[in-house]
Amino acid sequence: MKIVLVWAGWTGMSGVAGMLHDLWYTNIHCIDANQSELTDKLKTKGLKVIIGHGKYKVQLWDVVIYSEATAECEEVREARKIMKANRKVMVILNYFQFLGEISKYFTSVGFAGTNGKSSSTALAIHTAKRLLPNFGLGILWALVPGFNTESYVIDKKATPAIKNIFNYIFTGKGLDYANVKKYFFFVEACEYKRHFLHLDLDYAVITSLELDHVDYYKNLADYISAFKELTKKTKHFILIPKTLNFQSKLWTNPNIKKIPIKATPFNHIRWKHNDINGSLTLELMTRLCKEPKTKILSTMKTFWWLRRRLEYLINNENGAKIFTDYGHMASSIEFGYMALKHKFPGKKLFVIFQPHQINRIILWRKDFQKALKKYDQVMIYDIYAARENIKDFIAHHAFIKKENITTLNDLGKHFAKECWGTYTTDFSVITKAIQKTQKDSVIVVYSAGDIDYKLRKYLGK
Repeated sequence: MKIVLVWAGWTGMSGVAGMLHDLWYTNIHCIDANQSELTDKLKTKGLKVIIGHGKYKVQLWDVVIYSEATAECEEVREARKIMKANRKVMVILNYFQFLGEISKYFTSVGFAGTNGKSSSTALAIHTAKRLLPNFGLGILWALVPGFNTESYVIDKKATPAIKNIFNYIFTGKGLDYANVKKYFFFVEACEYKRHFLHLDLDYAVITSLELDHVDYYKNLADYISAFKELTKKTKHFILIPKTLNFQSKLWTNPNIKKIPIKATPFNHIRWKHNDINGSLTLELMTRLCKEPKTKILSTMKTFWWLRRRLEYLINNENGAKIFTDYGHMASSIEFGYMALKHKFPGKKLFVIFQPHQINRIILWRKDFQKALKKYDQVMIYDIYAARENIKDFIAHHAFIKKENITTLNDLGKHFAKECWGTYTTDFSVITKAIQKTQKDSVIVVYSAGDIDYKLRKYLGK
């Protein structure tokens, strides 16, 4: 049997690969279409990494775990074909189904919300592994320096039980029922395509709500309905910030607890945004581990930061600080402005933004304009369109026709002009701009696309 992980260069799947490696699985094959920082990292661990689809021949006895972005790639299609031909159930799971399987055997805590779920998950894992006696496993979608720059944490004392559970998921044999629900599982719960409904949650935390993923959700009501389904599925309490007041009908579930938001000081730069994450985590840990709030809070304050959340990288040769952030929503860019302005009140702010998905910048371009225009200098880099095609949008948006936008670059130039910035698809233009920036400025790069990887290679970070 081989464990075949498809799209292993994605944060979530590379974390699965690393986690299985740490659980002593030696039969892992990692597949991705492209080489990246994360595929390189998997190679350094000694894992088998295959760049390019169609190079590995799936066998009947293989376990295949894949990202939904690769649901129609050669390996996944071949696995389904083999299963159908042999009339035998193979283990073929997408990433979210795999997390759902894991959650069945743990006391599971999910962290959901449009913004803040990675940060809250990381903060809660950091605190739980120190204070919660039965903490076992944590998984999120960001690399955390305090977690050995991984996106997961395994408590060593729980390792035999976790290995037993995973073996059962892969083979259907040998489950020790004494391990079931013995340990806590903290997991980032993604709402895209209602993926978080795969999770079997005992507890949930919802940090914020703002319409996103409009390539799937029809409108805000549809988006909120997914979270309503999540609250109905959660067995025990659900924590939400008291400030989350709109759509009050969503919060009629008696298990939903509204938590007041209080200032929660941390050493890292994210400022007031962390008040929500901190307040919810403090309440969660108070309920789960029964430690005094003062001890929980002091433990929380030892958490430092996670990657790509206003992460400081380096100074350029002129002394200008360079930060990188995963932000791809207008609200994230606006929050970053406020946090950086608070931290560096006398500095100019230079923003480099790589939009993630055409849908977002078309539907919320006015919000992006408002956020980006606050910065002193704006550059827009090569739109990361994922699986979208600009031609699919022309018939549905009047301004695209009006502005004679026919290509992705046309849209990028128009978007940059609206935001008082410049547009480029040439990464060397970005690096030259970074080199020229003076000490009186702070540079921040926002993207859920590929510019972060290119930037780190350029800076040697």
